[in-house]
Amino acid sequence: MDLRMFAACLIMTVFLIKHSDAAITQWQGTQADGSALPTFPGGANALAPTAISLSETATGELFTITATDGSETLSYTFADGGNPSSIADNTIPSTGIVTLATGKSLDFETGPTLVFKIIGTSTAASANTGTATLTLSVTDATVWTQSEYVACLSATSMAAGESIGTYASTDATSAQTVAYTISGGTDQNSFAISSTTGALTVAASKTLETTTKYLYTVELTATVASVTPGTTNVYVALECSSGAGQITGLLGALLMSVLTTLFR
Repeated sequence: MDLRMFAACLIMTVFLIKHSDAAITQWQGTQADGSALPTFPGGANALAPTAISLSETATGELFTITATDGSETLSYTFADGGNPSSIADNTIPSTGIVTLATGKSLDFETGPTLVFKIIGTSTAASANTGTATLTLSVTDATVWTQSEYVACLSATSMAAGESIGTYASTDATSAQTVAYTISGGTDQNSFAISSTTGALTVAASKTLETTTKYLYTVELTATVASVTPGTTNVYVALECSSGAGQITGLLGALLMSVLTTLFR
């Protein structure tokens, strides 16, 4: 064998060794809060489910998962049926971040357990793949239909006992009892709420007046035993159906909404 043939064989041998070693050896990742995922079994196919949990109020990033490969960058996709109800964005970047899909939300009542199956594929050797299975448990929380409400009232004043509206959580199961309380807000002392129905009224000995201001703010909390409570804000705008009151009330509600979102 001449020197050139020997060199060619040597290069080919090194190439084959390099790529035969380029296998997925381990899966790892982080939860949405930045903590490490529980340890996956070693190897390309981590078949034993690894459980993490998120509240049903969670949004954005669900978790990050990546594989260790001895060669190049890996790409990630969901296996068939590995993205239950298309709850996550179908596109997984090379960083392995899995996010909640637009328009989707976690729901304990309909999907308390979600099983994801993710395929990692080497960009250097497409046949080199591995699949990780991860189980996400959705924990129950008390969820309002909206994170904030605007009660647009035509009256210039509201006397004690008058109704503002009913604000009730529809998230509880038939076996759960929801209790409603006033938990905050600039004008919380001006309101009262029925603990069983969520009916909001003007508090005893209180009057809402446009001579004082057009916009009143109150925070409500819905609580179910052994479940994370949920809060919402109600902005009560007086003289909302006419000119100045409507503009002042709604602009004020919008401003408060933005500030609340920024400083949560």
